Amino acid sequence: MKITHYELSFELDDDWWTEAEMSGFVPKSKAYSVAPQGSREIHEVRIEDVGPVLRDPIFRDSVEEGSAHDRVVRILRGFRSRDAIPPVEIAKNQSNYGHSYKLVHGAHRFYCSLAAGFTHVPAVQGFDWDTR
Repeated sequence: MKITHYELSFELDDDWWTEAEMSGFVPKSKAYSVAPQGSREIHEVRIEDVGPVLRDPIFRDSVEEGSAHDRVVRILRGFRSRDAIPPVEIAKNQSNYGHSYKLVHGAHRFYCSLAAGFTHVPAVQGFDWDTR
């Protein structure tokens, strides 16, 4: 499956989509179900207001969180089951960036949301190391 977000274009493995039983999935809300974050305020942010992540690959393995395959399939199954999933973390952007927000944590959740047809993502304010 090809995913495009502004100038970013990449593939989500069709086998992962099938394994997560996402064929025919239609979102029942603007964003996925979100897990509470203690005292952190959660907002729904339009996907189109968040600039693209410029890293390759978008879906990559992590020592802390496991293989990209396992994470993507788990997220997609969570969408289908309406599980509570943590929000992404965003930072307000500088005026020269061209987008209202920058994604600072949660690329898998963000791009799985886009692939699944959500128009918004649940988000909390994150820390942007680039603005220090």
